[in-house]
Amino acid sequence: MDFFTYIINYIMIIKMTKIYPTSVIEKADEIIEILKEEGFFEYNEIDNFDFASKHIKDKLTEKFILGTLDDEEEIFTEKEFETLLKEIIAGTVLEELKSKGLVGSYEDEDTEEMFFLTPKGKKYLKNID
Repeated sequence: MDFFTYIINYIMIIKMTKIYPTSVIEKADEIIEILKEEGFFEYNEIDNFDFASKHIKDKLTEKFILGTLDDEEEIFTEKEFETLLKEIIAGTVLEELKSKGLVGSYEDEDTEEMFFLTPKGKKYLKNID
């Protein structure tokens, strides 16, 4: 393996593996537990919390970097939290569709994940009509 290939592989591994600060993990776990207790996941028929956990940790990491995570006041504004919950629902559905092979995704030039129907998804959609 040449040096260039080694560097590319190393970057890909680092990109796929995120290490979160302890305070972020603790607060994310606390939020997940509260959402479970309040019935958010059950009401929205979410059985797998992987996306929710990762997404909450990513949002908390943004707050951590800005230095606002440890503020005594609320972590999220009402609008931010409402948006977070909507993103959890949408993201969980997309991940489920992706795991079933109905949608695929790629990262665009802005490293934003873009979704598209796979041939299996198109066939399924035609059968629904």
